[in-house]
Amino acid sequence: MKNSRTTALLMFLVFLLVAAVVIIFLTGLDSGARRNNLVTGVGDSTVNAETPTPTPTPTPTIAATPQATILPTTAPTYYAPAATQQAQQTARPVTTATPPPAAASTPTPSPSPTVYTEDGVPMLPASELIPATPAPEDEGTLVLTPITPLSEGTVLGSGSFRSNTGTSLNIHTDWVAVVSGESTVKVTVSAYVDHYSLFTSASPDVLGLGLDGQYASLSSPLIEYDGNVQKSTFINSQEFTVNLAGGQTRNLTLEASWLYRGTYGGVSIDVIECGGTITLSR
Repeated sequence: MKNSRTTALLMFLVFLLVAAVVIIFLTGLDSGARRNNLVTGVGDSTVNAETPTPTPTPTPTIAATPQATILPTTAPTYYAPAATQQAQQTARPVTTATPPPAAASTPTPSPSPTVYTEDGVPMLPASELIPATPAPEDEGTLVLTPITPLSEGTVLGSGSFRSNTGTSLNIHTDWVAVVSGESTVKVTVSAYVDHYSLFTSASPDVLGLGLDGQYASLSSPLIEYDGNVQKSTFINSQEFTVNLAGGQTRNLTLEASWLYRGTYGGVSIDVIECGGTITLSR
């Protein structure tokens, strides 16, 4: 008896387990069908109403495991940037530049008729005539002229200076200036003694000549003259070089002295001198 009851109890438990498994299986199928309908959209309320769902047998001890509900995936919504939307919505009209008006053509002046003189020579039109240069109104206006270079040896000037002792015995100096280079001039100074009857011995360093700060000490020759006619006897000479460029003017001081140390015509004379200023331009 105990074995039969135990067997019957075991079979009842097995039946309950089998029933629970079937219920769970059917519940899983129904949930899967609902999920498919939600995802794919297949099926409607009418079909679900006509097809009855089997009523599961309640189980007092085993409960079905709830399944997670899968919601449908919603596609994301994309929005264009505001700048792009504005560019798409607002289109500015294209402005066409208006071409400038064509310049009016300048009429070509007709040539003036040619006028001839009495001799048949054509006269130039007034536009081609060269106006005459008016004369300077002020007489003191300085008019510059082109400077022509002077060749070497060109004489720039000459002159003479004479002493005054109050007697018939005096000296005089003659000078002459010539071009010697692009900016130099040579001035030759020659000394003479003017006299009647005169006797002197040769002496060194008795004649002094100076020009523009340059000095030379020269000798005097032997002079023996016994006559009643005035005579000029050459004493000595010296050549000086001074600076004088083209277009320049200079004032040069010339000095001459002759050491006599004697008496002439009853007058005691020690030194006879002469000189002056030379003005040179080139």
